Amino acid sequence: MYRKTYFCVCDGQQEEMYLKHVALLLKKFPERVVTFNTTVGSPEKLKKNYTEYDSAALFDYDFKDRQFHQNIVICDQLNRKNRRKNGQNVYHAYSNVNIDLWFILHKEDFNRPVTTNDAYVADVRRIYGLSQEADIKEKANLERILRQITLEDVKNAIRRAEQIRASKLESDCFKVGSTTCFSNPDFSIHNFLKIVLQDCGEL
Repeated sequence: MYRKTYFCVCDGQQEEMYLKHVALLLKKFPERVVTFNTTVGSPEKLKKNYTEYDSAALFDYDFKDRQFHQNIVICDQLNRKNRRKNGQNVYHAYSNVNIDLWFILHKEDFNRPVTTNDAYVADVRRIYGLSQEADIKEKANLERILRQITLEDVKNAIRRAEQIRASKLESDCFKVGSTTCFSNPDFSIHNFLKIVLQDCGEL
């Protein structure tokens, strides 16, 4: 019997709903239950997290350099502190530029850099059969997107994100705290989800 809970601080509704969906995909009751306890906010909230669970912060780059760097540094510092103190892990799970590209990678390869925050919207609408006017952040449209995402799709997104990372030139990386980052497209959300899937026996 496998039971695992993660405490996750999310940028917004998209990230929260996505994690709830992944939990459903992983659930094999009563043999396996993975739970994401989520709250909306910034990684700062993790400083006040008194749970006994591993934690993660899901956030976007959104072309906000200072905030992005600060979020990563907070997660790295908390991870070092918590692992020393009680063996708990704290993960950053970012999407650069935003989670829209993460949704695309569940279905298609995509490694083109972009310069605007809405650059992926047309592709998300096309891939998930939404109208050209659909607001992809609206709850009903998010539900429609998530209904089309399978566990195999999650594994494919992890694989595609790893391929994007593998194609980057080492000379193009930059350090934020102890984390190696690249310009978009880039992720760490796939690292967190890979750990979740490996831990429960899906990878």
